[in-house]
Amino acid sequence: MANLLTVDDFPAIRAALDSSLDASTLPNKIIDEDIYIGAAWDEVLERYPTAESETDATVLTRLRRAAIYFAAARLAPVVVRITSLSVSVQGVNYSKPVFDPAKRAAELRALADAELDAILTPGELSRPTMFAVASGQRGR
Repeated sequence: MANLLTVDDFPAIRAALDSSLDASTLPNKIIDEDIYIGAAWDEVLERYPTAESETDATVLTRLRRAAIYFAAARLAPVVVRITSLSVSVQGVNYSKPVFDPAKRAAELRALADAELDAILTPGELSRPTMFAVASGQRGR
């Protein structure tokens, strides 16, 4: 299996960076570069080497999410951003915080790691606690 990411995932990659991004501000052609989605898939394979042979739908969903977050993290430094925005309309002020690409990339990598950790270290099985040692009553 090749890279899980397709053009259908590009809106999710944009949204992971900033929900206001669209195809005109971050074109598909840029996202589709191997240095972004190809490298993102390579990062998934480094952590989960059997990803290409995976068939479990839940695991595949988590692998796709991780790849989306890794791709977005790689794109964060190259997305041209307005460093600050202040708008005042009829006495109402709006201010948008400064975009820190390094901070956002770290946040996205943490999200990708969380997705992969959920696959690599599944929750412990619950064990019944109703069993205990009882005093013997046989033969009395």
